[in-house]
Amino acid sequence: MKLAKRIIPLLICFSVNVTAQDVHIGLEPLPPIVNEDGQGYAVDMFKAIEAISDLKFHFHIMNYARAKKELQKQSLDMIGLTPQGHETKSFYQSAEDINWSVTAKIDLFTLDKKYFNIQLLPKQSIGTLRGNADFFSEVLNIPRDKFIEISTLTQLTKMLQRKRLKIITFERASTITTIKTFDITGVYYKNVAEIPASFAVYKNSKGQKLKAKIDKLLAKVNSKSYFGSYFKYQKLADTGLLIP
Repeated sequence: MKLAKRIIPLLICFSVNVTAQDVHIGLEPLPPIVNEDGQGYAVDMFKAIEAISDLKFHFHIMNYARAKKELQKQSLDMIGLTPQGHETKSFYQSAEDINWSVTAKIDLFTLDKKYFNIQLLPKQSIGTLRGNADFFSEVLNIPRDKFIEISTLTQLTKMLQRKRLKIITFERASTITTIKTFDITGVYYKNVAEIPASFAVYKNSKGQKLKAKIDKLLAKVNSKSYFGSYFKYQKLADTGLLIP
């Protein structure tokens, strides 16, 4: 009888593991939503979904360009964060955003306000993260040859600090968080766009079933409650000097 009591829970656990659906997500670091260590608000949100479903999420940190390539190869089931409804036509031929988003403000950051006049900028003087230059060029109506892509947000902000870039541009909260981490002072910012940030699945029957399941589960976990202080950055003035 005692042996049976020990075996039954093990069998139940084994059954759950066998039936769990593994979901591999490629995540671009976007602190505090996604941190470089694989933690963050979005990760907490997906773990809450795990607790009420048969899904098991596996998080893979990478730049956005690689994430899109891996989704295209179907090596990943989902990627994020994507600019919901604003990606390229070629992207949406093989990918589809889920029905969820959080507002992302895109800002320009500089050590000299005169560079907010884009006409003053030479080629390759605006830095952004790898895989984002084409998108920002189109959305912000800035010539593509003025952009240069950098691998990480840490490198991007340090290049601004060392004045190797006139301007950097990326999502507001993640960039400010990184700037403050390295105590970079004298940084001016200016909001230039607001974009819904989301996640995308591969556009086939498997991906669409996953999307439908996640869309339904997100409504049950009060998803926005996991984003805490992220929203305080959205309330900042449209332009100003960052306070250390």
